[in-house]
Amino acid sequence: MTSIIRMPDDTPHDLRDVQSVLVLLSMALAVIAAPTTPVIVARVTAVMAQHTAIAWAEILDGVIAEQGGEL
Repeated sequence: MTSIIRMPDDTPHDLRDVQSVLVLLSMALAVIAAPTTPVIVARVTAVMAQHTAIAWAEILDGVIAEQGGEL
């Protein structure tokens, strides 16, 4: 039996937001990994990336819960 998952109309917009955040996080990781990046810049960037990832994980957890999914 196949079930159709109904998604809200704003789902493509939300997915674009997630895509943008993932691109920014990947850029942050590239800055951290660059050998020419000063240690303090790498540390600050790492903290910002970590907080951003945690915040988005919590947001996605809430969205999944609203849709009736389990995580």
